[in-house]
Amino acid sequence: MPAPPPALLWFRRQLRLDDQPLFACPDEPIVGVWVLDPRELLADDPLGFPRCGDRRLKFILESVADLRRSLADRGVDLIVRTGAPEAVLPSLLRESGAGVLRLVEEPGTEERAIEKKLRRAFDDDPSLGTLDPLPPESLHHLDDPRAEAKQLPEVFSKWRRRAEKKLELARPRDTPSRLTAWTGHGLDPGDLPTLASLGRDEPEADPRAVLDFRGGEAEGRQRIADYLFDGDHLRRYKETRNGLLGADYSSKFSPWLALGGVSARRVADETLRYEDQRVANDSTYWLRFELLWREYFRLYLLKHGPRLFQPAGPADRDLGWANPAGHFAAWRDAETFVPFVDANLLELSASGFMSNRGRQNVASFLTKNLDVDWRQGARWFESCLLDYDPASNWGNWAYAAGVGADPRGFRGFDVVGQARRYDPDAAYVRHWLADRFAAYPHADPHTPWAGSGGDSGGGPMPLVDPRRSLAAAEDRWHAAERG
Repeated sequence: MPAPPPALLWFRRQLRLDDQPLFACPDEPIVGVWVLDPRELLADDPLGFPRCGDRRLKFILESVADLRRSLADRGVDLIVRTGAPEAVLPSLLRESGAGVLRLVEEPGTEERAIEKKLRRAFDDDPSLGTLDPLPPESLHHLDDPRAEAKQLPEVFSKWRRRAEKKLELARPRDTPSRLTAWTGHGLDPGDLPTLASLGRDEPEADPRAVLDFRGGEAEGRQRIADYLFDGDHLRRYKETRNGLLGADYSSKFSPWLALGGVSARRVADETLRYEDQRVANDSTYWLRFELLWREYFRLYLLKHGPRLFQPAGPADRDLGWANPAGHFAAWRDAETFVPFVDANLLELSASGFMSNRGRQNVASFLTKNLDVDWRQGARWFESCLLDYDPASNWGNWAYAAGVGADPRGFRGFDVVGQARRYDPDAAYVRHWLADRFAAYPHADPHTPWAGSGGDSGGGPMPLVDPRRSLAAAEDRWHAAERG
């Protein structure tokens, strides 16, 4: 049989060697490429802050550096370029003479637009060779995730029952023992950009952060080992997952999952190995349950595409946010003076991470209490979160705002009640707002503005009254439903 033509492998959100769909066969000569797209990673958001903040960009660059080292250990180059992928990749094909460009399709609308432009380039210029697009990654054995997305229910629980009864979890591919390097590509590998070369500042590590997140497959695999097996934390995951302080109340695999430093299939498979070697209980199931939510949002984005990014969302429910002046900025800057909200937002900006419990509360507060368009919050999360990915971020925000999946009538959080339930001794708010509480040490830490007998508690008044503003949001919801 003739030798396979050299292939250019475009690493997008699969920055790993383990469970790597791009590796078609061990005898195929390959060279890798990673493209920094300035539109995604260097541009400013329309709201005035970087679309990708310094912490997230640092994590991305660390992940690419780790991938480059792993490929180099097997003799394979990773070409690094900056520019629009739809222009950079055809140019590399022409320059190198590679016969194949292989990529994994993504559910995001911007990513799909790039794929469409690449298909057009190959149609217009047959000399480019063969475009080999692989279907979007899936947690399950799916011949075509797009077909699954077309029939996706709008309620997660309905799809979950189908997934658990009729879909089979896919086993991860093993890390290849060898790869065939294409040594004759003739391409300049290029330097991996640094934050300084991109005009960005090195973010300072905050000692209050729950974990020192570092990008790369090696770090992601080590976190899995630490959490599941070395620390044996999975056996109590369901009981601890709503925690707020410390490294191990939750798995914190999401930053590596978002960039593909580890795959969802690998995480699921490791939980099954844990069950085989340690214990199977509600907690071990619950981590896979969270992976199902991630999978659902990927399919949801495939199904709805641009509708997910519209104000009314896929539910086509226009709630007419008033966007009062100053409300978004106060929320973003942790100056709502509701301690539970501000502490979570300070953690986000200072560390690039926030607990799931915190995310639900701050999203509810922005969209319900502050009456701000949910997409502004989604954009701020995109800038800050180490674990940003389009499907999970925008899907969760639409869900929280009441314009996305799983609609069940008005849903808003009593943030003070949530604070008392999940931070009963106020350790979390004191951890992040120590300087603020020093000014009013005797006030109730969750409602420092409220004292007994109608007197002030000594703390600053909140931007809005939490309970009254939530009641007003419910009135707006019912008015919108009545039309």
